[in-house]
Amino acid sequence: MFFVGLRHHVGMDWNNYLRMIYAVNTAPTFFDIFRYAEPFYAILLWIGAESGWGIYLTNLIAAFITMAGIFAFAKRTHEPWLALVAALPFLITVISMTANRQSTAVGVLMLFLAYWHRLNVPMRVLAVFICAGFHASALIFLAFIVVDLRLPKALKVAGMAIFALAAIYVLQTSGFAAYYDQAYGRGQSEEVQSSGAIFHVAMTALPALLYLIFGKFAPTAFPPSLLRNMSIAAALTLLIIPFASAAAGRISFYWFPVAMWVIAAIPSAVDPKLRKLVRFLISGAMVSLMFGWLMFANSAVGHIPYLNALFVDAWLLEILVLP
Repeated sequence: MFFVGLRHHVGMDWNNYLRMIYAVNTAPTFFDIFRYAEPFYAILLWIGAESGWGIYLTNLIAAFITMAGIFAFAKRTHEPWLALVAALPFLITVISMTANRQSTAVGVLMLFLAYWHRLNVPMRVLAVFICAGFHASALIFLAFIVVDLRLPKALKVAGMAIFALAAIYVLQTSGFAAYYDQAYGRGQSEEVQSSGAIFHVAMTALPALLYLIFGKFAPTAFPPSLLRNMSIAAALTLLIIPFASAAAGRISFYWFPVAMWVIAAIPSAVDPKLRKLVRFLISGAMVSLMFGWLMFANSAVGHIPYLNALFVDAWLLEILVLP
C-alpha cells in the first residue's frame, strides 16, 4: 500500500492529477470541486488538499481502497497468493500507479465482487454506482446485473437499453462524456492510440478464453454466470482494439477479476503432482511480464526511476503545485 500510495512522480498521469488537485484546492466553493473529477474521487482530492499532504494523501487513501479490494477478492479465489501474483505485473504495478481514479473504481468493484453472491439486485446496482463515483466508466458493469436477471430475453434487452441510456445521460450531464471521448476516443491521434493495448487486453482476454474453451474450474464464491459473462466481455474487448485501442485498454481493467480467478484456479485443474511446478511457472511468467513491461513498454518511462515520498527531501515534494 505504501509502495503504491506514497509514490513520488511515478506514473504517466502524475502531472494530470497534480493539475486536478490544484484545481480542487483553488475551487471557489466546496461544491465546485465536483467539476474536476467524479464525486468520490473529488472528495479524496479535497481531503488531500485540505490536509496539506496534497496528492500523496489522496494516492495513499486510493491505494488502501484498491488493495483492500484486491485482497478481499483474492481471498475468494482458489489460491489467494497466486491471484495476487496475477495482479502484480499490471493491475498493481501499472494501473494502480497511473490510472488512479479507475484503479480505485476497480478496487471497490473487487470488494463488492468478493461478496457478490450475498447481494441482492438493488445492492448490486448501488455497488456499481459507488464504483462509478470514482470513475464513471464503471457504469458498464450495470450490463452484467441485467444479463444475470431471471427474466425473459426481451425484458433483459429492454433493461440493458434503459441502463445504457441512463449511463449516457449521466456521462453527458456530468461533462465526463466529452472528457472520455477526448482521452480515449476521437481525441487520440494515431500515434497516441495505445500501442500496448493489445497486451493490456490480452492479459485479461487470454485467461477469459482459457476459461471459456476448457470449461469449468472448481466452484468458489464467484458466481459462475457472472464469471462466464465477464469472460465473454473480456474476449470481445479484443474486437474493439482496431477502432479504439485506448478505450479497449481502459475497459479491460474491469476484467482483471477474471484473470485473477482463472490464473489462481489453474493448479487445481492439473494433476496434484504437477501443482508446485505449475505455481512456479505461473509466478515466473508474471515476474517476466512485469520485467518485460518495465524494460520495453513505451509508458514504462513514467515508472523509472521509482521514488517514494518517505525517502524524498521535503522540498522536492509536489504539494499543491502545478507541474
